Amino acid sequence: MTNATENGPGLLPQRMLVGVSGSIAAVTLPSYLYAFRTAGVQRIAAVLTRTAEGLVAEQSMRALCDGVYTDVEHGPGHVALGRWADRVVVLPCTAHVLGCAAQGLAPSLLTSVLLASEQPVDFVPAMNPVMWRKPSVQRNAAQLREDGNAVLEPRDCTAYEVAAKALVPGLAPPTPDELLRHLAPSSDGREQG
Repeated sequence: MTNATENGPGLLPQRMLVGVSGSIAAVTLPSYLYAFRTAGVQRIAAVLTRTAEGLVAEQSMRALCDGVYTDVEHGPGHVALGRWADRVVVLPCTAHVLGCAAQGLAPSLLTSVLLASEQPVDFVPAMNPVMWRKPSVQRNAAQLREDGNAVLEPRDCTAYEVAAKALVPGLAPPTPDELLRHLAPSSDGREQG
């Protein structure tokens, strides 16, 4: 991370790119963006997959982000976005985006940005527990970690499952505060908390 702003004992990036993929957990994204802003992140850009566009309110995204980009509205393009970011976080991250990133595939603006970024990426998975436990998904997560990226472990929760239209035992991303502690480790190199 080349530019950072002091936030208590840890450092947060000045320029954060948030990749948003099509998990139902995307509906909680404004609370994370708000937490990033209030913690001191100065500029936030969001790159949404086609599926994510149907899950998040565009007005909310534009209110909390300096730029919102999609497969149709590329903005400055994948290389420029990848270079711009001090930190790249994929929140939420689906099994599809995790697999594309692990295999170096770029079928969308988001996955192209991930390939163009020189920074390690923080992947924040949100998916059905059965999907998360699949050996292929675990191999992809392991490959991303081996490549120098962070893949955060999802936490157990009761989640709304779109397919079942019911509350079920599920997995969710860390809370905004937990994610901030991961993104701004303490000055001795350990995560805060």
